[in-house]
Amino acid sequence: MEPAKDLHHHLQQIIHPRFGNLGQPRAVNLTGPCGPPLLPAVREKNPAYIHLSVTGRCNARCRGCINSAISNPFSDDRRDAAPIRDTVPDRDAACILHLLAETDKKEAAVCFYGGEPLLALEKIVRIKEIIDHACCPLPVSYMLYTNGTLLEKAVTAQPGFFTDLWLTSISIDGRRQQHEAVRPGADLVKIRQGLIALRRVAGGRTLMWSTLRENQTLADCFAEFLDLHEQGLIDLFFWHWVETAEPYERFADYCARYEADLETVMAHYLARLREGRILPVIHLNELIIFALTGQRRNSSGCGVELADNFDLIDGKIHSCADLPPEMAIGHIDAQGHPHIRPVDLMGLVEYKKPLGCYQCGVHDYCGGRCPVQAHISSGERLGQYCQLMRLHVAVVLSHLDEIRAAMAAHGLTPQHLYDQAAFYAQFTDVTP
Repeated sequence: MEPAKDLHHHLQQIIHPRFGNLGQPRAVNLTGPCGPPLLPAVREKNPAYIHLSVTGRCNARCRGCINSAISNPFSDDRRDAAPIRDTVPDRDAACILHLLAETDKKEAAVCFYGGEPLLALEKIVRIKEIIDHACCPLPVSYMLYTNGTLLEKAVTAQPGFFTDLWLTSISIDGRRQQHEAVRPGADLVKIRQGLIALRRVAGGRTLMWSTLRENQTLADCFAEFLDLHEQGLIDLFFWHWVETAEPYERFADYCARYEADLETVMAHYLARLREGRILPVIHLNELIIFALTGQRRNSSGCGVELADNFDLIDGKIHSCADLPPEMAIGHIDAQGHPHIRPVDLMGLVEYKKPLGCYQCGVHDYCGGRCPVQAHISSGERLGQYCQLMRLHVAVVLSHLDEIRAAMAAHGLTPQHLYDQAAFYAQFTDVTP
């Protein structure tokens, strides 16, 4: 991990009027020694899940695309120059079935990823048909990650496939002006039309995933979510700070803006909770569960170093789709048999020692956030994310007494937060 060498680079440290020096590992603590008694832990569901990168082609031309940033620095439209080849349906479906036959989990999720997977819709449909007609030892649900621009056309072409989808994650980075500024190939009007078409045929849930860059506001993303949620087009919301190497240019300004936006989100969260309703912001609910129950993550955000994830990409098996090609942990032969080599992935989280993660008061939730970010990033950017994470946790914790009281008033438990929202964190990048 090259960035570890410069993690002690002189950082701008945010001195917060309520939370103190956010550059200090113990500035914010997830749980205090003298707080109210912890609530019972939640019963978690952890299905076996396999991600399949269907294609490297994409039509969105997003700023800071993680796939091209990690795999290949393409500046052109990735419909023409893709970092990976399309899936081979018979081979990859056979591999998925072999992997599921070896798991001890009780259920599974197959997640179609890209690029933009709907550019290879027929291949996705073929893979699902093979799996559905096989003697799979456990029930399989299907998830789709998409930029949403091709949804309406795809639903019209293959309504049965979308009827069976369990979860659809759509990348939306705010209202139209903000969204299209960072995703110039992704027309938000088309996305909304696609969501309407999807809702007509699909009984599964929809997830709006926002990626926050420095020039974007969380408030704009949240406003779009609320609009789509109230129309019944989006069920769940998640946001994530973009993985990129360069540090924030105006970090203090970004922190102030982010805090104000997060307070707006928390105001909406509390207003609904006082009515006995749970605002389905995935990772906020998970963080609240951690604070109320004393739960610990015991891994990085996605747990990639545990070698329990399988991402199938271009005939290779990875522990994370966003890691470079040379970090594959195995391959798939022509008959679809997986060949996985014994591998120790703990080196992926070596950055946590010089970063000070194990002394940090929010580490039990954050887990060191994202190894991919550490792999591509400067130490300065990592240090900024540490401060942002402490700020994020501190703002949410500042409302914990109100949250606890509102939950008690309506008989809500951490299990309700988990079942309605936090369960889905494992199908996102987990933390912001």
